[in-house]
Amino acid sequence: MINMTVLCSQLVTLFMIIAVGYFAYKTNILNQEVNKHLNTFVLQITMPMMIINAVSKMVSRPSKGQIIALFIFSALFYILMPVISFIIVKIMVKTMGVHKNRQGIYMFMMIFGNIGFMGFPIIEAAFGDNSTIALFYAAILNVFFNIAIFTYGIIMIGYGSESKVKISFKKLLTPGMFSSFIAIIMYGLNLHLPGPVGDIVETLGNLTPALSMILVGSTLATMKISEVFNYWRIYIFVLIRQVILPIILYPVFKLVIKDDLLFYVFFIEFLMPVANSTLIFATQYKLDSKFASKSIFISTLFSLITIPGILFICSLFPF
Repeated sequence: MINMTVLCSQLVTLFMIIAVGYFAYKTNILNQEVNKHLNTFVLQITMPMMIINAVSKMVSRPSKGQIIALFIFSALFYILMPVISFIIVKIMVKTMGVHKNRQGIYMFMMIFGNIGFMGFPIIEAAFGDNSTIALFYAAILNVFFNIAIFTYGIIMIGYGSESKVKISFKKLLTPGMFSSFIAIIMYGLNLHLPGPVGDIVETLGNLTPALSMILVGSTLATMKISEVFNYWRIYIFVLIRQVILPIILYPVFKLVIKDDLLFYVFFIEFLMPVANSTLIFATQYKLDSKFASKSIFISTLFSLITIPGILFICSLFPF
């Protein structure tokens, strides 16, 4: 289903674009104000366009059974992962001396990966001719991701701290959420965008991979390298989240999800590094934002190795 050579090549390309964003910031071509507007442009315009374009350009259509299965798997994932993350973080507190004020951040990071800025571009790059269906699957996952992150996610991140957080249902109404719902409706009604409109949507959507990676690199460049690598517990966390847990859950996912394309979309999204939302919420609720920044940097950096590495290792298992 996945050509590992092609995937690795695409990952290297995407991470080289991250490097471009990093050095663009360091040389003052980009700055925090530009990052802010670029972030908004990607989230509110190009990424929704990419999702809608994927459904509009879809040649073969997944069956309704596959869609229903993905709904069920996604719901179960975001119901069970809080339990798994809670257990793992409690073990880390007892065995590694993790500060109790950071428990919520660890739990949040364990569940929520960067399925937007990194997930969508990597999904598109990984599946070639099947990328439109793969992106449609990713759009459905995005719906459950947003519901989870803006409900129990923002409560969980404050666990163990004195910060008071509230569920905000208004924040569920994001362009990404709307575009995902539109994609589902277009699939259900078998709708396609007319020529000129479709061309505009496709052109804007195609900007997403490069802009997303540039933004990731530029955001990483805002962090001081000297302060990033001085907390050893982050490495243990990344090892658990991006290596050990995927290897353990791979056979479970494989046994439950029978469709290969659906499985690999689900599993690749699971392999994504820590979500940028971690820093956004940590800052908003006056939590340990420096720790969140370090974790995002280390997690993203090591994902260059862990994503293709775990996919290769797991492909050797006879499931």
